Amino acid sequence: MGSTRDGETGKRETFMDPVCKPCGESFVRRPALKARLVPLHVHMPESVFIEIVEGHRLVKDPEHEARCFDCGTTGRVNWFRFQTNGCPGRPESIEVLRHSRDMVHAELHERATASATEWREYAVDFIHTHIEDWRVVTDDDEYSAYFTFRDREYGVRHDLPGGRFGAEKLPNRGRPKPDIVNPELEGSYKQAVFHFHNRVTESGSAYFATWTPSHANVTDRELIILYAPEGQIVEILRVPGLRGWDETTGAVCDAFGPISYVVLQTRIYE
Repeated sequence: MGSTRDGETGKRETFMDPVCKPCGESFVRRPALKARLVPLHVHMPESVFIEIVEGHRLVKDPEHEARCFDCGTTGRVNWFRFQTNGCPGRPESIEVLRHSRDMVHAELHERATASATEWREYAVDFIHTHIEDWRVVTDDDEYSAYFTFRDREYGVRHDLPGGRFGAEKLPNRGRPKPDIVNPELEGSYKQAVFHFHNRVTESGSAYFATWTPSHANVTDRELIILYAPEGQIVEILRVPGLRGWDETTGAVCDAFGPISYVVLQTRIYE
């Protein structure tokens, strides 16, 4: 078998695909060995930021003193401290002073409507936070509105202390707290397997994700891998450093969706 390289004429050289010596098969004829790119999510714990100022999570910038990781705004740290109030790239950082004293003793639906309106006017009209699916509720003791931001569910709290109201991420995206099927293994498990509400195929087969905090490889302890029902890796989440259970499950929920239940196991699936 011969081939001619580009730009060369006349002379032909022997060309062969790479061959595995033990089995004698050509590499290109074994698709199981081909690499495939999958999405990588990275959870950013607060410890990686140089400072959090008025809701802006600041990182170093080569041309400025600091840059907000979430909205991209650059400037001096003191500029963020005195010229901003809330980050448009992080709705949970936006808080607004409560409405007038007359509204404190008003009916629930009046307080809820007023707080939702004032928060939206400040967050959307003033600092330009791009929210979607805005829904006002007037009969909830905690929330006055719900919305989505970057594929994440939020609620506007109208009962915060100190005469303020603001947004927060809905725990587990508004679903009930996930159950741990076998809590008796909390002190001895090696791997946690997460199952999700919205990760199901048309045939009813479920996706699942594994977190192995006891893995022998330190780097692999930081990886949470989402698998398709047939065992194919679909997405990967990296949580730098060993974080606590609540922070880790929150990162899993942000990356892969609401968690339905968790199974703890003493064996490791890989």
